Amino acid sequence: MEDEFVVREKKILSILERELEDGESLAAEARKMIAYLLAEKKGYLPEDIEKKVVFEVKVGQETAYSSMDFLVSVSGKRAMVIKCVAGSLSSRERQVVAAARLIGAPPVLVAVVADPINAEVLDVRTGKLVGEGFGAIPIKDQMIQMISEGDSQLLSPERLEKEKRILLAFDAIRCSVPQGANGGIDIG
Repeated sequence: MEDEFVVREKKILSILERELEDGESLAAEARKMIAYLLAEKKGYLPEDIEKKVVFEVKVGQETAYSSMDFLVSVSGKRAMVIKCVAGSLSSRERQVVAAARLIGAPPVLVAVVADPINAEVLDVRTGKLVGEGFGAIPIKDQMIQMISEGDSQLLSPERLEKEKRILLAFDAIRCSVPQGANGGIDIG
């Protein structure tokens, strides 16, 4: 018979596994909604939208990879990144801004973090929240204007290194689960 500690550990691992699955289901639902929204409501063409974008992040001698769910380009320029998550959007704001600053040079102008219920739009230059809700995601014409007016500048090498470390720290945190997904479960 297994001792009490092993039984408790198995229960905890089982709960975490279910919560991760629930979180991935919510993120997948958000990806579907964003794909529809960009193409059908925001005016972006299929060739404007890259999905499941993986990019290299080098820190010292080490090479890692990060990803964004969407990279939107207009007028031949990378303009917006979107990360779909489960759980608290505000906890992922810094991650998506770091990715937006690293995914290309110069950095993209807009970063979005979304779940199936809401979206937050951030100005990559300042890192500040500039809009909430799916309606705040710029339509293609707005993005074209932003790019023409934008003054996206390259980041200093020091700032780039900080952004890389921030992004990789967030990427290492895999446990992005919705609040209360298994509320009230007794593990012991």
